[in-house]
Amino acid sequence: MRLYFKNRFVRNRVIISRILVLVMLLVFVISGAPVYSSENKLAILVYHHILPSGINKNFKENGIVISLELFESHMKYLHDNGYHTVTSSELRDFVFNSKSLPQKSVMIHFDDGYLSNYIYAYPILKKYGFTATLFAITGIIQTKGQTFNPDELDMMSWMQIAASMDVFEIASHTNNLHNPDNNNKTALMTASIETAKADISLSLKRVPNDKVFAYPMGQNNQEIVDMLKNLGVDMAFTVNCGYVTPGCDPMRIKRITIYRDFNVSLLEKIVTCKYKY
Repeated sequence: MRLYFKNRFVRNRVIISRILVLVMLLVFVISGAPVYSSENKLAILVYHHILPSGINKNFKENGIVISLELFESHMKYLHDNGYHTVTSSELRDFVFNSKSLPQKSVMIHFDDGYLSNYIYAYPILKKYGFTATLFAITGIIQTKGQTFNPDELDMMSWMQIAASMDVFEIASHTNNLHNPDNNNKTALMTASIETAKADISLSLKRVPNDKVFAYPMGQNNQEIVDMLKNLGVDMAFTVNCGYVTPGCDPMRIKRITIYRDFNVSLLEKIVTCKYKY
């Protein structure tokens, strides 16, 4: 008899405990508090140049020049599905301290500093309440604004950079060591370490966020990594495809370059970290 009552008491306690857990989860969801990811993976999307389809005459075959229409569809998908855009500070906590990110998180990068980022990407990002990090080649950022020419690769001006800092974190993509040589090696890779240090030191002084850096074309070596660390950079980004995880190499963080044929279905697989790299 005692065993019967004891077993029933245990069962009742288990049932009550489960009900309490369900109630707490329901309150948590209703309150709007973020649900955190158990996957512990993050996709960083890298965009470059953006043009409306109707005016893209010279860059139709360039894979990293994407249409305005595609970019809008990407951002709309992220917004409509409740995505949070991660800042560099949040990424640092995720990588170094394993601090959880909201389940639907993504990071958005722009490399180089094209004027199209200000003309087209900035207002769309602002409309959806998103942030992004813009890695500027600081030596070719313009001292004054220029008329946008869709047939050229126009760069942003410092005034435009200042005007868009409510959306963009501005960081370095070197000062003037981006272009590749005939062997497709960037100037950063072929320069002496003294030249590279002088260039990047200048670039870091010109940007608000001097703790992060994007390697031109993702190219790097250990000497460059060590030099960046000595300059105070604690996170640097490649273009090696893959996801970011806590404890990954902070000086060779993976990113995913977005190409002109990346439709929303593929974007969904990438940001949910289901696409296999």
